[in-house]
Amino acid sequence: MGWRNWGCEVSLSIDVRRRIGATQLDVQFSVVAGETVAVVGPNGAGKTSLLRVVAGLISADEGRITWGGVVWDDASSGEFSPPEQRPLAYVFQDYALIEHLTVGDNVAFGLRARGVRRRRARER
Repeated sequence: MGWRNWGCEVSLSIDVRRRIGATQLDVQFSVVAGETVAVVGPNGAGKTSLLRVVAGLISADEGRITWGGVVWDDASSGEFSPPEQRPLAYVFQDYALIEHLTVGDNVAFGLRARGVRRRRARER
């Protein structure tokens, strides 16, 4: 998975739809290496939901997310990369755990995502 090579030109492409309660999130955009992007909008606009979809904490109902040609989430094919396989960090705005991980694995998540072996990450 060439994502660890930060020197390469990569892009993040997002075309997703997700229903959150009564709100429909419908987003399409691409970001290339070196660009800075801000996600802004009023309360309830879906900013946090968008970031959760990109991070892999929830999946898109429709659409696709790719990073440098690698598919992270494709609703039509069912292809999905979990958060620990995505080269990004997510800082929660409130206390949260990744549900399918144990508490210890949640604590070790950052190290594991960077390639540290499970035992070493748990020791640290």
